[in-house]
Amino acid sequence: MKILIKIRDKKIKVILLNSRKETDFVNIQEERNLSEKLLPEISRLLKRNKLCSQDIAKIQVDSDQGETFTTTRIAKTVANVWNWTAKL
Repeated sequence: MKILIKIRDKKIKVILLNSRKETDFVNIQEERNLSEKLLPEISRLLKRNKLCSQDIAKIQVDSDQGETFTTTRIAKTVANVWNWTAKL
């Protein structure tokens, strides 16, 4: 399973994917406090689907914002750390 963090028009959607099919999702309304909300929302999504962090092989980020926007940098940092720890 994978998680896709999709950022479009300053709206954040965290999508749980199973074989490229959307299984479930969570919307995060405020982008200003993404650093405080992203991991708890991922955790809530996993619990709702009776999954644990080890079930997620990879997190990807799809953003329409540039690389310099803080929202995109936060999402990519979370994805990079998650993907790095998944390899351990």
